[in-house]
Amino acid sequence: MFKKFKYLLKKKGDRVEGLPSTTFSLKSGAGFTMIELLVAISVFSIIIAVVSGIFITSLRSHRTSLALISANSDAQLVLEQMTRMIRKGEDFGADTIVGDGSGDMPQFKCLRFHYGSGGNNHIVYRWDRHKTFLERSVGNDYRECDADEGFYGMVSENLRVEFANFRVDYSDIYYPRITILLRVGTKNTQISSDKIPFTNLQVSVSPRGDSRY
Repeated sequence: MFKKFKYLLKKKGDRVEGLPSTTFSLKSGAGFTMIELLVAISVFSIIIAVVSGIFITSLRSHRTSLALISANSDAQLVLEQMTRMIRKGEDFGADTIVGDGSGDMPQFKCLRFHYGSGGNNHIVYRWDRHKTFLERSVGNDYRECDADEGFYGMVSENLRVEFANFRVDYSDIYYPRITILLRVGTKNTQISSDKIPFTNLQVSVSPRGDSRY
């Protein structure tokens, strides 16, 4: 009986007709070797690291740009307010106070003038180097440039005034010319202090109603 069954099923190589094939070859090339997988993972990791670095750098640059735009906008608003008052002022003077042991570096710079008529018409604008801030005083008389009280902030908490200068140029023919120079940046705590970009702003204005003309 065994011989009869043997002749009914004819062998052809490794396969036997009449039975399903249960053999497969390990030499077909399907799948990846361990070395190929390690190389692929390494390349993918490098690409992810490069793309992430570019994204983080772009995000920081965008954040810095927005902070600088906001600071410049605040500074422009302050300058507009100051020039509006200066155009109606008279008896201008500028002061520089050096008294904190910092050598030639000023501690305060002030611009003082008389505005309008009546009481509370003596105005002093002051830059405080330690606060990196612009302040204003309004009263019946000029407040001292280095006074501890009586000055109030003019700018938003986001604005850093790194430097300010007030200059008054008088002429025998023309109205006096007042020049204001500001070096502004941002106080955004998410930006490193050594990477804060600064912008120099300058405006010159002459009063329209100085009583001496």
